[in-house]
Amino acid sequence: MPAPSLSREEVAQILLSEFRRSGYEGASLSSLSAATGLGKSSLYHYFPNGKVDMGRAAIEVVGQWMREKVIPLLTSDAEPEKRLKRYFAAMSDFYAKGTLPCLTDLFTIGEAAGYFQQQFKQNIGNIVKLIAAVLEDAGFAPAEAVRRAEDGMVMLHGALVVSRAQGSTAVFTRVVRGIPDMLLAP
Repeated sequence: MPAPSLSREEVAQILLSEFRRSGYEGASLSSLSAATGLGKSSLYHYFPNGKVDMGRAAIEVVGQWMREKVIPLLTSDAEPEKRLKRYFAAMSDFYAKGTLPCLTDLFTIGEAAGYFQQQFKQNIGNIVKLIAAVLEDAGFAPAEAVRRAEDGMVMLHGALVVSRAQGSTAVFTRVVRGIPDMLLAP
């Protein structure tokens, strides 16, 4: 068998796109193979535990992007309002202005929940802590900052679901643009 021409990271990026298109349960090994252009045996070469490893690799692609591109926006020295605006703008870009689904939604239902829910619980908890730290910098008490950070996550993901259901990005764009002001309102 010839050596695969794609790196594991390139394959993981393609898998992320296929999972976002089909969901975890909707993505079959055949569709994942077709999306990557790799035979099933080549996929197993990269991901010995099959679809679960492929899901973990897709989650890692998102995690790497978050660590490199998004977390620094929340932890910078900029004013809290700028940090929040930059963070939510980056998340809007990640969701293609509301047209792409969230892995949190796709990977925490059905069969996938057993494999991935704890990971997403931890990931969301970490983001909530980072947003809460920004809100504390803006003067909110710790408990209030956490509550508002959770509300921000609910607004972001709720707007994503509603926009996708309506087939229009208008709700997502409006809500995400307004989240920083809502979180910082007295």
